[in-house]
Amino acid sequence: MKIDFENVQGRVEEICSSSDYQRFVDKVNNADEVFVIANGGLHYVGSHLATDCTRLIPNKTFHSFDSFGFITSAANDYGYTEVFVKWLSSFTGHKDMSKTLAIGMSCSGGSKNVVNAMKYVNAQGGDSFLLAGSDKLPEGLDGLKMKFDYFHTVEVACMFLLYELIHRVGGDCPSIAKENIRNVASPLRV
Repeated sequence: MKIDFENVQGRVEEICSSSDYQRFVDKVNNADEVFVIANGGLHYVGSHLATDCTRLIPNKTFHSFDSFGFITSAANDYGYTEVFVKWLSSFTGHKDMSKTLAIGMSCSGGSKNVVNAMKYVNAQGGDSFLLAGSDKLPEGLDGLKMKFDYFHTVEVACMFLLYELIHRVGGDCPSIAKENIRNVASPLRV
């Protein structure tokens, strides 16, 4: 292969055995509602995982934000650094946040709009955890540093970490074979 994935599987295995990752798992276990926040490619990793986590982890709801209309409107009116804060305040402003967790993902570890969202959730009585792709973690935020060099590696690593999370909190990722057997009589199958 010409692309460098920085030994992603081995490094993710190390991360998953760390106390930082266990703290992340504990926070998800303690939450009822989880918001996944990121930019660019990590945003779509978060969106994908919010869908699978909601589907595969019992008694928890995960949200990702895919409203381009809201994003562009909030960015225009309040600035891009406040986009996720405005989304969270619109969605959670009337709720008790004590069982709410915001998971931030940032390749640099310093994406201002993601960091602002984490701080907002903390200030409202919720909890947050930042998956930082580099070796940077903003002061005052809980999270883990993955220490990767490439954006694509961070995106792949976050997929690994979040699928491992499903298993660690009592969910299960079904195999294709099991799903084919379960769905054999489905009218949607050919």
